[in-house]
Formats: sequence, structure tokens, C-alpha cells
Amino acid sequence: MPPSNDEDIVDKVIGNPAFDQLYGYHVFFRRAAIPIFLFIMGLFTYAIMDGFFSHQTSLTISFVVAGLSLGPILNLERYFGVVMSRRK
Repeated sequence: MPPSNDEDIVDKVIGNPAFDQLYGYHVFFRRAAIPIFLFIMGLFTYAIMDGFFSHQTSLTISFVVAGLSLGPILNLERYFGVVMSRRK
């Protein structure tokens, strides 16, 4: 694979019209809200599963649930950006 220019990658991210409607909140969603949501989901899953399983099993289940929900959350974010760009 040929080496890519980092400026081209940054230009593609900045020039993406799908996220223009978020007015700067895309960085907040990507860097703060999504990890906080995943953390809270992991804690919630651990709290529920702790009553049924041992500590290690509950911890493993909460990691798996939080990890498997990352893909759908990012796809929902992308879908939201596409829908917002179609409204314009």
C-alpha cells in the first residue's frame, strides 16, 4: 500500500458534508458522548449481571455487551449524519 498524505486524510474528514449539519458537535459526539455512553452501558450491564453471576463473569459479559454495541452506535451516528445531509 502506498504511503498516504496525512493532509489528504484530514481534508477528507473536514470536508465530509454528512457532518456539516452538526455544527461542530460531531467532535463532541465522537470523542465524549459515545465513550461516556459505552461506559454507562457497561456499568449498567455489570450491575444487572452481578446479581446472577460471579464478579469475573459479570465483568466479562459487560465488556462483551459494551464492545458489541460499539458498531451499531457508530453506524447510527453515520446514519444520523446522512439523514441530516439529505434534509438540507
